[in-house]
Amino acid sequence: MLITPNDFHRGVIIEYDGSLWQVVDYQHTKIAQARAFVATKIKNLKTGQVLEKKFDSEEKFKRAIVETKQMQALYRDSEFLYLMDNETFEQYSLPLNLVEKEIGFIKDGDTVNVLMYEGNPIGVQLPSTVVLKVEYTEKAVKGDRVSSVMKPATLETGITVNVPIFIDIGDSIVVNTETGEYVSRA
Repeated sequence: MLITPNDFHRGVIIEYDGSLWQVVDYQHTKIAQARAFVATKIKNLKTGQVLEKKFDSEEKFKRAIVETKQMQALYRDSEFLYLMDNETFEQYSLPLNLVEKEIGFIKDGDTVNVLMYEGNPIGVQLPSTVVLKVEYTEKAVKGDRVSSVMKPATLETGITVNVPIFIDIGDSIVVNTETGEYVSRA
C-alpha cells in the first residue's frame, strides 16, 4: 500500500532507501508560495540510526505490512533480547539496538507484543504503563515532606526514574513507558 507523508503518524513503518524506517516524530509545514513538506524524524529498524528528513508532501512510500505477535521475553545478553513465540515456542533474537528505548521496561518472563516483518522480529510495542519494583533508592529524611520532592530510584530492570520521597526499596510502582516517569504506586 502506498502512502504519502501526509499519512504519517508516530509508529508508521515505511520502506525508504531500501530499508524499513519507523516514524518517530513528524510535523506538517507549508511555506507561502511553496509546496508543503513534512519534517520527520525516522528510525532505521535494522541499524537503530535516527535521521531527521524533510519529505515533499506528494512523495509516495510503500507502507510496510507488519504483524504483531505475543512473545515471552526469555533473557538478554550484551547484544540481543531473546524471545519465544507463545504459540509455536519458536525462539527469536532481537538486536538490543532496535529496542534500546524499550528494553528498560521489559523484565525477563514478561509477555510483549513483538513487531514482525517477513518472519523476523523488528521491534516491540509496549503498553502505555508497566509495573516495576524498586531495587534501590535513598531513605527519606524525617521531616522532609515537601509535596513535590523527588529522588532517584533504580528499578529491577536497571533504569533510574525519579520517584516521590515516600517510595522505598521493594515498592512496586507504575511507570509511563513513553516518558519514563513515575505515575503512581502499584
